[in-house]
Amino acid sequence: MNMASPSVVSAATTSPLSGSDEAPGCDPQLVAVTAERKRKRKESNRLSAQRSRARKQRQLDDLTAQVAALRARNGAMAVAAHDIERRCAAVQAENALLQAMNLELGERLQSLTELIQCMEATMYQYHQPQLLDANMYNYY
Repeated sequence: MNMASPSVVSAATTSPLSGSDEAPGCDPQLVAVTAERKRKRKESNRLSAQRSRARKQRQLDDLTAQVAALRARNGAMAVAAHDIERRCAAVQAENALLQAMNLELGERLQSLTELIQCMEATMYQYHQPQLLDANMYNYY
């Protein structure tokens, strides 16, 4: 049987992934380096998580501000739309009134035109100078 040497066994049992910092037969310098790496990794992870939370908070703040701005804009647009609808209804009512007036005035104009034509025809009949007989004044 071939057995591994004690230094090989020790190195195999004390990997940086093992939970024990002080395994028997480990190099104290290697343990210190491993502990320092672990501490730096934890610190790096902590700072990364802190940056990630800060970034998410900024994104949330930005989105909250956008929601507030969009709600304000939506409210202003709703007021403007209501005002436009009100003005449109007023213009439509005025247009209907003007169309009715146009129809009435057109009928009055037609009536007055017919009256004038009738009066002109009557005046023409009564005030038309009698055509003189050309023979009446024939001196030759």
